[in-house]
Amino acid sequence: MSRAQGKTIVHLHNSDIAASQIRYPTLPEQRRIGTFFSALDSLIAAAERQEDLLKQKKQAYLQLMFPREGETQPRLRFSGFSKDWEQRRSSEQFVPVKENGHSDLPVLSATQSEGMVYRDDQSRDIKFKTDNLSSYKLVRAGDFVISLRSFQGGFELSDKTGIVSPAYTVFTHAECSSQDNAYWKQYFKRKSFIESLKTVTFGIRDGKTISFSDFSSLKCIFPSLPEQRRIGEFFTTLDNLIAATEERTRALKEMKSAYLQRMFV
Repeated sequence: MSRAQGKTIVHLHNSDIAASQIRYPTLPEQRRIGTFFSALDSLIAAAERQEDLLKQKKQAYLQLMFPREGETQPRLRFSGFSKDWEQRRSSEQFVPVKENGHSDLPVLSATQSEGMVYRDDQSRDIKFKTDNLSSYKLVRAGDFVISLRSFQGGFELSDKTGIVSPAYTVFTHAECSSQDNAYWKQYFKRKSFIESLKTVTFGIRDGKTISFSDFSSLKCIFPSLPEQRRIGEFFTTLDNLIAATEERTRALKEMKSAYLQRMFV
């Protein structure tokens, strides 16, 4: 692009291309290179299709394995379970966490793609004041955090202990021993739950999170603990398959990029 002209908008003219020298191998080598990258592109496309298919299956299962609005049983469930699911207000099922004074713990951030992550591990250089960490909220592994994109379903289950900005909402189960976190992790990612947030998120945009009082007015529905565990295990396995496929796609794309650099002059 050294011959391109223009300041704001760069133009590349035919005369510029004509004046450039292009290096290329013999026709047999061209064919070998083309065949190699065609095969690699096919692998990438297959991995992407598998990834999309698994994600579509998960969305379908999320609709089938949880009751629809106004119903007490899902359309698809594991054998051995037949009882109606219990329904409660979120204020009866969960309690807010507002403990602070743990500035020695690592700072966490809520992300919709990776869940709860250590802020120091993020690629973005996020500036924050360290002199007010004592006001940050404690998050224990097993707590839920409502992120600043809560109106898009940003309810994240934390697998880490740390602290988060006071702007986040943190909550946990009122009775932890009778609930399965893997079940509730999926419950909060369902499209129907995200849709229900619209009733309490009027006027909320990026930078403001749902408060616990907003969330507590919603009703939640759940089965017995054994059925919760079966549902949680099923979706955890499915999530692991999706993650493995995403990693394969990423690795193949990185491989292609590396070969493009090494196989061309």
